Amino acid sequence: MKNVIVGLLALGCAALLIAGNQHWKEKTAVSADPPGVRAASDPVPAEEPKVNTSDLLSLTANWPEEAQQQFEKSLADGSPFTILIAGSPALGTEEAGWSSKLKAELESAFGEHLDVIVKSYDTTSAQFIENGHLDELVETRPDLTLLEPFTLMDNGNVMISHSHEHLDTIASGLQEANPEHVLIVQPPHPLYNASYYPIQVDALKKHAEKRGLPYLDHWGEWPEQDSKDLNDYLVTKDKTTLPNEQGHLLWAEYLADYFIAH
Repeated sequence: MKNVIVGLLALGCAALLIAGNQHWKEKTAVSADPPGVRAASDPVPAEEPKVNTSDLLSLTANWPEEAQQQFEKSLADGSPFTILIAGSPALGTEEAGWSSKLKAELESAFGEHLDVIVKSYDTTSAQFIENGHLDELVETRPDLTLLEPFTLMDNGNVMISHSHEHLDTIASGLQEANPEHVLIVQPPHPLYNASYYPIQVDALKKHAEKRGLPYLDHWGEWPEQDSKDLNDYLVTKDKTTLPNEQGHLLWAEYLADYFIAH
């Protein structure tokens, strides 16, 4: 009788072991992910945001056609489009300067698809060329350059014809470095009751038109040159007249409206 009971207990233990093993196999089979199925707890890789090419291109509606085409190509290539802003201290080196404001506006609008470089030189156009500063511009290999060609710095120091020769030299240097390069010219700020300076600026505009260079004539946004109201936008330090904060803001808004179409 004792042997029978022992035998029954042994059979019961064996049955429990077999049943437990079978249950474990079924449980692990259910919890395992089928091939190709991601567990709910696994992180889902974030999708890279798609570039809305149409929206970005619409912002360039005011640009020269060649620049628009190059920007579209840069989007297709996945490489940033480089804009160089260059000129005299009229650009403003502080955060309140129009060049800094424009750079911030452009980078906000175009994001990583645009690189903006600002270079300012306290020289005449002749000194700019003689000191080899053109090489510094060429090294940036810009796709588009907004140039204020030292017109006010040249006032009383460089002949108008020579100023234009220096502008042509800058244009040629940038073009050689990048055959698809686009140059846009703009004058410095206006001055109250100036006499010879407006003649220089008018000559610059005519030369740019003769060369087929886009010319951004922001002077129409400022008070008239014979109006004392113009002084509200300017400040004179060390015999040099530059835009004050209000002047830089006016200038920046004009350029932002051009470069970022709405």
